[in-house]
Amino acid sequence: MKNLAKVLLLAGLCVTARLAFGADPGPDSATCVVNVTVTQIIEWEGDAYADIDLADITAQDDPETGFSVYTLWINCNVSLTADNTIAAELDNTGDVPPGTDTLVTEYYVDYDGDGAGTTGGTDTTYATYDNFISGGSAITHVDNDGAVEITLYARASNDSDNVADAGDYTCTQTLTATWTSD
Repeated sequence: MKNLAKVLLLAGLCVTARLAFGADPGPDSATCVVNVTVTQIIEWEGDAYADIDLADITAQDDPETGFSVYTLWINCNVSLTADNTIAAELDNTGDVPPGTDTLVTEYYVDYDGDGAGTTGGTDTTYATYDNFISGGSAITHVDNDGAVEITLYARASNDSDNVADAGDYTCTQTLTATWTSD
């Protein structure tokens, strides 16, 4: 029995020495799968386009134009529409009630991409506020190009049969991007 105890004690010392002095059990790995979903993103770069301040109209046949550029961040195809209500028509702010004198108000948009090689669409042409992209303007998203610069142009002029009253005219055009498809 004494010999058995010595053998067990010696075996225990060998195992302990082997663990303590360099027996390498090798590497051990664990994996973790990470998942995330990116939803459709339609986001203007800030709160609003910069104001378009047109030069003074000084003659009957003196249309004035101006523009403002804004970025739309998208990762899907969208349709751009415009406000076609009287809110988007230049109105003499001094009139009481407002809306009794207006200017011919026209808009168009220009995209920095064409929707083929870069995110964008087909540029529109000038149209009166009540017809401006009323059917929507398609913007096609191209992979790895998640932004499109949209330039909004505005043009104001007198009616061909009338000279507008003197004063300040103002309006607000609202462009809305809506998801269409991928």
